[in-house]
Amino acid sequence: MNFTLDPTISMSVVLSVIVIIFTWFRTRRHDVDKRFHAGSERMDGFERRIGRLEQTVTVMPDKDDMHALQLEITRMVGKIGQMQATMEGNAKIMERLELIVSRHEDHLIDGARK
Repeated sequence: MNFTLDPTISMSVVLSVIVIIFTWFRTRRHDVDKRFHAGSERMDGFERRIGRLEQTVTVMPDKDDMHALQLEITRMVGKIGQMQATMEGNAKIMERLELIVSRHEDHLIDGARK
């Protein structure tokens, strides 16, 4: 078997392989830059979102604040109960006063008729 290379054909094959390799590196580099830029923008977006979340969480009440709020609500419920008892007592006093006033009115009206 005698193997001979034709320089015109072998040069075109070599040149084609070089062009393929060059194109692959060139397009690969462009794609990496594009992906890097997109990833960088996404990271910036995440950083902004995390910053907003941190800001929101720092102003939220913690467990001590919630406990203090619970105690204050309990105190208010007790005060409202006291106010309700006082209002019920005042309502009973008003009923008695209205009864007395109506008896006085009846007495005065009956006294005027006689």
